[in-house]
Amino acid sequence: MSFQRSLLVCCDLKSYGSADDLLQRELQELLVRTLDRAGEAAGLDRSAWRRQAKGDEEWAVLPAATPEGDVVDRYVRALDVELGKTNRYRVPEARLRLRMAIHFGTTVEGANGYPGQDAVLVSRLLNSEPPHAALEQSPGSDLVVVLSDTLFTSLVAARYTTLRPEDFRPVDVRVKDFRGRAWMWLPSGDVHSLDLDAAPAAGPAGAGEAPVSPVVTAPSVNQYAVASGASTVIQAGGDAHVPTQKADVIQNFDRNDQRGSHFGPVYRKDTDERA
Repeated sequence: MSFQRSLLVCCDLKSYGSADDLLQRELQELLVRTLDRAGEAAGLDRSAWRRQAKGDEEWAVLPAATPEGDVVDRYVRALDVELGKTNRYRVPEARLRLRMAIHFGTTVEGANGYPGQDAVLVSRLLNSEPPHAALEQSPGSDLVVVLSDTLFTSLVAARYTTLRPEDFRPVDVRVKDFRGRAWMWLPSGDVHSLDLDAAPAAGPAGAGEAPVSPVVTAPSVNQYAVASGASTVIQAGGDAHVPTQKADVIQNFDRNDQRGSHFGPVYRKDTDERA
């Protein structure tokens, strides 16, 4: 078992699932190319990162000796620049737009990935509602970054980077059974202008389900109508009467309400008996 403390960096593409097969393939290629160029611009050797490719997502554990400031500061800034270059002449539906989460914690190699609470935490940050809402509400931004509370406090708030703490916004992270605080930043936008109160919290309750319309119980309405020949009664919600002296059939409508009409007995005038 290999144990170390290092940076965990993961990113995910917006709207990848709605793209067709050809566009998905192109977006994957653009993603890897853009991340590599940003790493090169920041002086980082991404070939040394232990990366897990997931189509529209990259989950990476960085070497323990990697300077945290170079990743959170230089790499993120370079990535925002590269995304701008990549998207300059692309139509909105084909733009490369990313959510990124970064955390510093313990990693242990398992049989099928990296088990442990820190590995779970960075995934929760990435999949939480605030970064999703940020890209939805900031169409001019191609990158939103979420830092764990620990990383923000020890690195950004402590002024070990060129990033300004006031450019970050604290957000509540609620995904499945995880509850915590993180710090969100839009390198090319104003994170404080976002309306995060309108964004629903992510969680297991109702996840992926369509909203259910409330059931309204209305008082029952007895509706009686008298019609002759081809006459049609269309009024609902109150008693209806079509005056006539030649009614052949009298139909009672009992308990007419929002759940449908319940037909009562039919009387014929000529026999005065139930049909």
